[in-house]
Amino acid sequence: MSSQHEASIRRLYSLWHAGDVGGIEREFSSKLTFEIKGKSLISGKHDRAQFARLMIKMRELSGGTFQSEIHDMLVSDRHAMVLATHRLSRAGAALEYRSVQVWRFENGSPIAGYEYLRDHDQFQQIWG
Repeated sequence: MSSQHEASIRRLYSLWHAGDVGGIEREFSSKLTFEIKGKSLISGKHDRAQFARLMIKMRELSGGTFQSEIHDMLVSDRHAMVLATHRLSRAGAALEYRSVQVWRFENGSPIAGYEYLRDHDQFQQIWG
């Protein structure tokens, strides 16, 4: 099962980077939520529809430059942890931050994701 979970998370990242809102809505559970702590423009708990809007907002705020590089993924039957660097440009500045995203699975599909930031202050400065 863990290899299916890894493939599912990689597919989610691929759809995210392509800006494929419909793909996310077609392929992932209606239970899907993603939470980013803090008070930035992108913080909050996002359901599947809000997750798609979050993707659009991040693309708009970054002028379409937002990308995530997966460094490693640890996967079990119930969870996946993604170690990633996120890169973008805002106001002409090249920016990056690192995080761990923890995903919980139910019936083979990710249903809940949580982003844990390496440097919360840096994230806040980037996303305001």
